[in-house]
Amino acid sequence: MVLTPRTLTPDDAEAYAALCLEAVERFQSAFCSTPEEVQALSREAVAETLSAGMTLGLFDGETLSGMVGLRRLPFARAAHRVEIGAFYIRPALHGAGAAAQLLAAIIDHVRPLGVWQLELCVAERNARAIRFYERHGFVWQGRMPNTVIGPEGPETDLFYTRDLRG
Repeated sequence: MVLTPRTLTPDDAEAYAALCLEAVERFQSAFCSTPEEVQALSREAVAETLSAGMTLGLFDGETLSGMVGLRRLPFARAAHRVEIGAFYIRPALHGAGAAAQLLAAIIDHVRPLGVWQLELCVAERNARAIRFYERHGFVWQGRMPNTVIGPEGPETDLFYTRDLRG
């Protein structure tokens, strides 16, 4: 198995949209979007998102098997920060180092942009993801109550950062 990370382009819109739908259907509590919201996105809207160059994919051969969205704030004083958004690896690749490889690709992608602080929110109930982020140098900064309203009521996220300067 050869896993290859790369920046996604509008040409990847179909595969990316399918992977997003898979992600929110499998792990609804880990994403803000619902399956219905993902299905409602036009391929043009998906392609436009990918044209920004801030979405990375992880390919298993020719198959898109992981993804992560990155977001920068449009303020000069916050140019050192990037938020890691939807991060998904197909379950078949769990435990195979795929998530670590995608995280390394994030770092390689953002460092040349002058970014030295990564930020993310993770569902308080997502123990596996929390362990992964902490193992990879993310530091817990606080709680964000009522981040989303899930089927069982309000859910809390945890806010993490990682300083890339060290």
